[in-house]
Amino acid sequence: MTRTAPAKTQSTHSAAEHPVLAANARTAAGTRTARRLRRDGWVPGVVYGKAVTPTTVLVSRRELLKFLHAHAGEHGLLTLRVDAQPPTDGGPGGTSWEKPVLIKRVERDPVKGDVIHIDFHAIALTEQIRIKIPLVLNGIPVGVKQDGGLLEHFLREVEVECLPTQIPKQVEHDISAMKIGDTLHVRDLSAPPGARLTSDPEGVAASVLVPKVEKVEEAPAETVTEPEVIREKKPETEAAEGKEEKKAEKKVEKKEEKKEEK
Repeated sequence: MTRTAPAKTQSTHSAAEHPVLAANARTAAGTRTARRLRRDGWVPGVVYGKAVTPTTVLVSRRELLKFLHAHAGEHGLLTLRVDAQPPTDGGPGGTSWEKPVLIKRVERDPVKGDVIHIDFHAIALTEQIRIKIPLVLNGIPVGVKQDGGLLEHFLREVEVECLPTQIPKQVEHDISAMKIGDTLHVRDLSAPPGARLTSDPEGVAASVLVPKVEKVEEAPAETVTEPEVIREKKPETEAAEGKEEKKAEKKVEKKEEKKEEK
């Protein structure tokens, strides 16, 4: 059986103001086949979602990287145009189709960092979707600038509901007026035009905390103990002590003699 390599494809831009990425339907499966395709410049992927039977596809690594680089930080809304696999052994090829999709997951090699797999989620452009977008805090809180407080940024993303064609790039909020002890909740944020915040309103996005002061414990004062001085006895003292001992011995001897006489 003769293997037919997928036809090289290129990305274009549509009038709908989101790019088109071409892909090939993938029929061959298996780890060995996937490795060979990656060596040939292809990235295996899967398409699933709205009114789409889960389909395995191949996209050009070069074209995919161009898209990821051009739309870094965005949410990967594009039109995926899936071309039928060329017929093999005289059999008919599949049917070509295209769908608006979101890039849901990009898997990379843990060592080299190369893209090794990609997931596309098919959507309907006229139906609301929920998606997480970055939360950007602008300015320096007065509690940090003037009072030495500490800004804690807890939420890096918030969830919004919107049409796929109106996905905001980010949610922004000015935190310049925050003082020490102030807390920013999700309910305090303003949703971008065309979107509605769906994250928990009570969620804490950021706080300005009292600066931590490290207490320096003073070491207890050391008690200085003077060393005991052992003085040598002078010869005169030793002689005097010797005389006293002799006198005491004589007194004892005299008492014993008197007892014997009696």
